[in-house]
Amino acid sequence: MLRGIARYAGVHLYSDAGDVLHATPDLLSIHTVSGGPHTFALPRPAEIVYDLYHDRVMARETEAFEVDLPPASSALYYTGNLDTLTPHWKANL
Repeated sequence: MLRGIARYAGVHLYSDAGDVLHATPDLLSIHTVSGGPHTFALPRPAEIVYDLYHDRVMARETEAFEVDLPPASSALYYTGNLDTLTPHWKANL
């Protein structure tokens, strides 16, 4: 019900899957309820989506990305500009 009210009010929804989400302008953390493919819509285009736990690029120049996540798992993604990533992560690109 709250999701419908938020959608009606124009609030950005990252996902309809019912996962626990926390977002900042450049970070998206997720704790999954169920496993399988998950699609996340970003509120603005991201130059890069980077998996901070597994050191890998998930998408480039995108407004949404899809990942396959196990049930009851957590993930943390950077969703911003490439030049903002620290040198450690830039070295893995």
